[in-house]
Amino acid sequence: MNNPPAEKKRKADDSSETMSWRAKSIEEFGLQPVPDGWKDSVAIGSEEAWESYYTYRSRVECRGSEEDDSGDEIDSDGDYIDDENYVFMKEWKRKMAGQIEEYMSNDCQWHWTPRFGDLVWEDCDELRSAEYYAHVWSPYAIPHVIKLEHRYHCRTRYSSIEFGTIWSYREVDFAEEDTIDSRYKELCSNCFEDEELRADVINLSHMNKLTCQRLQRFLFGAHSEECRKVTCSDMNFWLLLFGSMGTTDPNLEKDPKGGNHGYSWHPWNNKELRKKLYDLKAVEGDDREGDPNGPFDDYYPSGCSWLKHRLLEITGNLGAVTKHYIPPTIKDAMGYDDRYQDEEGSEEDGDGIKITSWEQLKDKIMDDVLKKCRSAVTKHGQECSS
Repeated sequence: MNNPPAEKKRKADDSSETMSWRAKSIEEFGLQPVPDGWKDSVAIGSEEAWESYYTYRSRVECRGSEEDDSGDEIDSDGDYIDDENYVFMKEWKRKMAGQIEEYMSNDCQWHWTPRFGDLVWEDCDELRSAEYYAHVWSPYAIPHVIKLEHRYHCRTRYSSIEFGTIWSYREVDFAEEDTIDSRYKELCSNCFEDEELRADVINLSHMNKLTCQRLQRFLFGAHSEECRKVTCSDMNFWLLLFGSMGTTDPNLEKDPKGGNHGYSWHPWNNKELRKKLYDLKAVEGDDREGDPNGPFDDYYPSGCSWLKHRLLEITGNLGAVTKHYIPPTIKDAMGYDDRYQDEEGSEEDGDGIKITSWEQLKDKIMDDVLKKCRSAVTKHGQECSS
């Protein structure tokens, strides 16, 4: 084969050097143009922002090298081939690939880069503690990325359980340098503050419609109905965010390798409620065990986890059964007994202070509970910035 003349080769090399950082990013990472319906409301981004984006993303995705700085071999996806968690990472990516195909419109992609933090195995099949990290990049020519973090811990003893699970995020706009190392924001969490009582202490204050709209606008450039048609629905957007943090269970009840997120509501476990739902002919989805057209003794409608209920609630998808969801009370705790009641039936804390409601108990212990989770997030925040 004849080599091209030196002059032509030099011009080809020069053209790659003179490409703008925006053009390089679009070409290297397969970014799509912002759709016409809202492109005029999206900033193009400065060359400085795009250079920062290109450099940062190339480093995160280990582009341009078959080895990282330590000399460890990586595959075409950027995964460490000799890493003991290599197969686990491949499982995570396979599950997400299926969900992306199912949840995203054919007109849009879901760009994400996952990695593990510390993984502590209980045995070969179950995790005691896990840290999942991910970058979700805008699929369009917008220099934005959402950084995600999910931490899970559960250690069971004879009469107590250490338990905590938390999901966090932060928005990185490469036009604003201080956002690259900004602190994570908590999305939602559940913890056992009292390891013997084992009462769920759930925080959902930041998992709401406004957060969904803000993150969609940040990632896609808009959160309009037109945007949802060419990207994904609110429900699917949330499921993809959680999946990108390792929580690929569409019921949002379990984590990989034996992980569990705490309270799940089971209407079939309450005969009075089950009868009420049966009389209402309540059925949801394709629940074969929850068909109210058969005999009552065969009617056992499925419930949902606390996290799935919140998702259904904020996306307007509560069904005939899940709209009757009952949140956990202290009496639902695995370790609840008479020690947590006084003679009048009010719950007491360990110092003998009367607690007259579950909400009051949550208010009392929430700061201590989430302080532990947040301190862990803050402690590792700088480590996770790449």
